[in-house]
Formats: sequence, C-alpha cells, structure tokens
Amino acid sequence: MESEKVLQRTSSLLQNTALSDVTFIVGPPSASKKYVGHRVLLAMTSPVFEAMFYGDMADKSKVIRITDLAPIGFENLLRYAYTDTLNLTTVEDAMLTAYAAKKYLLPHLLRECFVFIEAHVSPKNVCQVYEFATVLEAHHLIYECLNIIDRQTHHVLTCSTFPSVSVSTLETIVSRPYLNIYSEFSLYSAVHLWAEEECKRRSVEIEMENLRIVLDTVLPHVRFLAMTAEEFCKGPAKNGLLSKDECYAIFMNLAIPGIVPMPKGLSSDMTKRTVPPDFFMASRFKPTGFHSPVRPVRVCGIRFTVTNHDIFLVGVGFPVRLDTNFFSVRQPKYDGNLRFLYKIQEDKIEREDMAVSFSLARDKDVRLRLRKTYYVRKGIECELELHVNSMLAEDVVIPNMRNRKKEDTVDGITFHFHQFNRGQANNASEIMEFSEIYYYF
Repeated sequence: MESEKVLQRTSSLLQNTALSDVTFIVGPPSASKKYVGHRVLLAMTSPVFEAMFYGDMADKSKVIRITDLAPIGFENLLRYAYTDTLNLTTVEDAMLTAYAAKKYLLPHLLRECFVFIEAHVSPKNVCQVYEFATVLEAHHLIYECLNIIDRQTHHVLTCSTFPSVSVSTLETIVSRPYLNIYSEFSLYSAVHLWAEEECKRRSVEIEMENLRIVLDTVLPHVRFLAMTAEEFCKGPAKNGLLSKDECYAIFMNLAIPGIVPMPKGLSSDMTKRTVPPDFFMASRFKPTGFHSPVRPVRVCGIRFTVTNHDIFLVGVGFPVRLDTNFFSVRQPKYDGNLRFLYKIQEDKIEREDMAVSFSLARDKDVRLRLRKTYYVRKGIECELELHVNSMLAEDVVIPNMRNRKKEDTVDGITFHFHQFNRGQANNASEIMEFSEIYYYF
C-alpha cells in the first residue's frame, strides 16, 4: 500500500509543471514537442540522467534539446519513469520507445518494449522490425524476424511496405538459402519493384542503367537459373535489366546446365528455394550402441566453435534412453540447469544460465529445445554444460561414444568440436557429451 501511495505522488508530478526544473525539446526541429521534468526523479531513474544533471560535467541548462529521439518514445519513457507503467499500442511506438530506453539505459523498459514487439511482429512489419533489431543488436528479435521472412515469404514480398526496406535488408532476404516462395520469379519481381522505388528515392530516372546501379549488391543473389525458361523470358529477359550476353548465358544454362560459364556478378545456383526446416543439426557423434552407465550421469556438455558463420543456437540432443526392460506408464522427467559459456577474450568469459527439463523414452534420444535462443558469433569458442538435478543412474542406458567427429559441416556452416571434460568430476559421476547441436542461421 505504501508503495502505491508513493507511486501516486510521483505520478502527480508528471502533470505538475509548477514544480518542474527542466524542459526537454524532443524531436527534429520540424516536428518537436516540449516536455517538462524533475531532475532528481529522472536522475534516480536513469544513470544517464544522473550523469547529465549531477555529474562532473553536468548540464545546468533549463532547456535541453534532444534531436535523435521521437517525441512519442521520450514521452513513454517519461511516463514509465514517473508511473512505472507502459501503454504501447503499435509496434512503431514500441520501437521508438526502445530507442529511448536504450539511450538512457533503462533495461526494464527496453525489455518490455521487446516483449511487445515480439508478440506483434508480422509479415507486414517484419522488415522494419528486423532493421530495428539489427541496430539494437536484439538477437532474439532478429531470429524471430528471419523465421517469419523464411516461412511467410510471399506475404512479406507482397506487403505494401516492402519497396521501402533498406538495401541491406533486401540483400539479406535475397541471399537467404531457404524461402517459402513458389518460384524465384516472384522474388525477382519484388526486387525489381523495390529498385524502381529506390530510383525515385534517389531522384534518378527509372532506367536500366540506374536499376543495375541500385541493385549492385542484390542482383548477384537472385537465382535466375532456378526460374523456368518461360519465367525468365517474360521477366528479366524482356524488361532489359540484363545484357544480351547475360541473357544468352542464362538461356544456355537453362537448356543445358553448365554448358557455358555464368557471367561475373550473376548466380550459378540452380536450386529452387523451399521452406527451411525448423532447425538445422550438426552432429558430434552417432551412437553405435548403448550400455548401462558405469557411474551415475550428472553432467552433459559440449565445446565448439562455429568457424565461418554466426548462428542462433536453439537446442541440443543427447542419446540417453530408458532401458528396454524398464516398464512404466509415465516417462521419467528430470530438471536441470543449462549453462552457456562463451569466451569473448582470453581473459573474459560470459555466462548465461537457463532452467531446463526433459523426459526419457525407450525408443528415442533426448532432444532439448531451448526456450531462449543463444546468439553464437563465428570464431568464438562456446561451451554448453547441463547439470541434472538428480542423477541418471537406474533404468537408463547411455551410448558408446566412439568415432567422435572433430568437425561437421551442414548447409555450409562448419562446427569445430573441442574435447569436453570436467577434470575431477569424473571421479564422482560419469560425464557425457551432447551428440547434436540444433541451430538456425
């Protein structure tokens, strides 16, 4: 009750301009708005405001101009600071508020914005959310956006806002290895429409030379050889975007693959894009047989480095099963803690923990999907370590872990595996390695 009374008093300050001691002019000059505030309360809310008002180089001005934030974002930040509430109605408002939360180091407000955006991202706004998430390095949002782009591609490409995406976002979409499209021609049509709009934005004539210029980094990812001859004839060959030599080479390869080399800057990939799997899988080893554990199993882990691509880690698999002689109506369930370690520098290791649970079955291995995806940068050594709360000892079998791979490459993503061990822990319990890594990219 006392906290509610304090909140009521601070909420009343938001409307009380008489006691305010600082004024903010927020937004660009052509669309700015004025807000008033109280230095002490804002300094208690944000370390940035604290340094601004009471630091060694404090700003004593009564009027502070903020041109790099939108008024609605700053207004929501003020409301959150004074009332501890947030009333978001659109994804755009949430993104603008998140920029403000990021600038003034308000992690709780930023987290609430992310939750709202993740719940309302759709094919209509996914490109805008992807660009926002990339700027703020919100990797969990990037993962959600890529899944929507890959699986609902048609709706993304035909959305009215698609021609306004940034060139980097367009390049990302066109270079995706998997897309849910009926034909590469639909992707090409969306790209061509985007190029025309880009010419307008650059105030240049919509002519083939300018279209090629704006598509300089995009066109190499279009798979012309995945089109039918009819589609290529009606589209790229007819509208003049490609030269006669380029059209000739493509027609020749559509008739007889590989008969002539593809011109520089054009893709030679003939693979038709399809819906991606739920996740991709890299294997550390395949069990050749099973046996009862010599000692109880308490720890399972893996150490690896992705050498050539950033990925999103979505799960792991380990071949622990129930003994075939075990009979029970219910499958035994276990709880544990999964620790994710990644070495940023030689002397700096980041760590995240996650509570997990899993069940055992007689006829299949354990597949542990993570509630939260982990972003893994290429070249960074990572380690996953699962500590089970209760030991796996009775009525279970574990694999013969022979022929461990040192490396595995799936869809062009290469994993280099390192030896996983826990030293003295071997004396107390048996340590296993995860057999599979589930990821997305």
